[in-house]
This record gives sequence, structure tokens and C-alpha cells, in this order.
Amino acid sequence: MAIEAGSVCTSLTDRRYEVSCGTTAFGDIRYNCTAGQRIRCPRTAAVILRNVGWIPMAVTVVSGVREGDRRFAPPTTIAPGRTFTLRPRPEGGYFFDILVRSVKPGHGAVKVLAVR
Repeated sequence: MAIEAGSVCTSLTDRRYEVSCGTTAFGDIRYNCTAGQRIRCPRTAAVILRNVGWIPMAVTVVSGVREGDRRFAPPTTIAPGRTFTLRPRPEGGYFFDILVRSVKPGHGAVKVLAVR
């Protein structure tokens, strides 16, 4: 299952914990297979998210140069109603995961608007 527009990931109520969107809601985000192709999909270069919840969300990109190599970018805070484009780190060729966490107590939600 590939990441696709319309996917929504929600955070836990407890803001101390992050949720992995790559394995619980978004599926495998290394490749952009949203155009219907299933063979030799290009690497995912960007994911555009919108905070559709009522509280700010901290979003972290996990990328790397190969399987098993995980590099965590500093978290970005997305205010409610705002849109943000996530990209893998320049030295990390694969976009492995997106981690989300509520900045304030309560459930937050981000929605995928586009995958490039």
C-alpha cells in the first residue's frame, strides 16, 4: 500500500508520544506509486500535509540512504489549518517515515494533500 492523497494520521492524546504514520496509516512512503503504476515507482520526493485538527502538530521526517539507515530531521510545528511540504533530508535518498505528535494535550490530525 502506498501513501496517497486523502490519508489521515492522528496523534495520541498524550503529547509525549509520537505516532508513526509510515506504518500505521500511510503505508510505505519510500516510493510514489499514486499514479497507479506498481512497477518501478519513483522515489517519494515530497509529501504535502495539512493540519486538519484543532491543535498544533509536530511533524518529523525520517529518511536515509538505504534500508536500516534512519536520519531524523528536526520536528516542524504545523499550526491548525496550515499546509506544509515535507521532504527527505538532502543526504537521505529515501523518505521512510513521517512521525506526528500533538504539541498540546488532545488528538491532532494531519491529512495528505499530495505526494510528489
